[in-house]
Amino acid sequence: MAETVTKVWITLTQPGASRIAAQLASEGYECICESVTEIQLLPLRLTPITNNVVPDLCIFLSQHAAKQYLQEVYCEAHSACKFLAVGPSTAKVLRQSGLQVLEPEHASSEGLLACATVQNIKAGERVWLVCGEGGRDILHKSLAKRCHLSVLNLYRRINPSIKNARVIDADIILVGSYQGFVAAAKTWQELGGSLSASFVVPSQRVADLSLELGFTRVVNARGLDTQSLLKALARIKNA
Repeated sequence: MAETVTKVWITLTQPGASRIAAQLASEGYECICESVTEIQLLPLRLTPITNNVVPDLCIFLSQHAAKQYLQEVYCEAHSACKFLAVGPSTAKVLRQSGLQVLEPEHASSEGLLACATVQNIKAGERVWLVCGEGGRDILHKSLAKRCHLSVLNLYRRINPSIKNARVIDADIILVGSYQGFVAAAKTWQELGGSLSASFVVPSQRVADLSLELGFTRVVNARGLDTQSLLKALARIKNA
């Protein structure tokens, strides 16, 4: 008897959703790409830029933040900055523009907090957290106490209506952020999905949210790279 194919609903935005889907499909998973959020770029209202302040370190929390920074913010004065990306896909965006970029061992806020670059931040350093609106998390709380921190919100996430009815057939739901989990959980329940559904999340912070939302079958992949996701999916399949 043929093994049943596991269906994974990938709730992330593009291009990340298609990249992950291609990787998972090559391992035998059936993927449904239907984002629970859309990206809306914000007009630049950045005090550090208007004051001509150059950061010592820029930390990027997403591909979208990296792209918008390169298009609207980066200038020659920033060439001496240190750049830190939350994960490989975000780092790739920056490296394609010729920047030298550091990454944490695990692609998550916890991974960023644990990496040497963040651990060694000095009190007088100017650090920019480049992210989306609502993206202030444990990293923000920690850095705000330790350095001159500026938060650059370059976009916001909005929630579109879900038009792909196939998502209700998913065995596992993959989310990429705190806001993504909130939106995916809301959509799942509106569609009649069960609270016993299995979720894969990128960090412990997002995993902790699951109890507040009433979900108990949640696996923390500790990142969104291929190997981390495959290990997390295997844990659910083999449970």
